Amino acid sequence: MTKYDLEVCNGPDKADLLRAVTNPDKHVHVSFETSGELVEAHIDAIEELRSDGMVFGLRGHLTTGNLRGAVFTGTYDCGSRVGHLMLQGA
Repeated sequence: MTKYDLEVCNGPDKADLLRAVTNPDKHVHVSFETSGELVEAHIDAIEELRSDGMVFGLRGHLTTGNLRGAVFTGTYDCGSRVGHLMLQGA
């Protein structure tokens, strides 16, 4: 599979991220701004990576754009709203 690394330069705040992961039946998506485009994602799971509650490991899939359906894992800092999404082509 082809792998992609998307650098997130602006993303959701912590409340929106938690709302998306805790309401999977409502299909709440979050938006991540990258250098190339704005992508929306469905978040399947998050894991707190730092004790301050602001940095998370993410797992999910993209719901928009050319890479729609691609599964990703990544890290995201809710404080600075930056991170990386590692995608595998769908």
